[in-house]
Amino acid sequence: MISIKVKPRENINRALSRFKTAVMNEGIMKDVRAKSHFTKPCLKRKLKREEAARQRMKDEMKVIRKLQNEEKEWRQR
Repeated sequence: MISIKVKPRENINRALSRFKTAVMNEGIMKDVRAKSHFTKPCLKRKLKREEAARQRMKDEMKVIRKLQNEEKEWRQR
């Protein structure tokens, strides 16, 4: 359970902002949205596969950029 202690003389908007950040970090809103309607198991698996593919592509691009930067630095020497 998330609890945010409001400090004396703290702006309520700042406390609300801290609460929203804590909720997002915990992943509560993601769970609420996912459970707000029924999703077929086959669709869940499909979405999971697609997310994994996106993550793999992201990781590959990160490695490629790292290698390109290293090569660029090596050529500048």
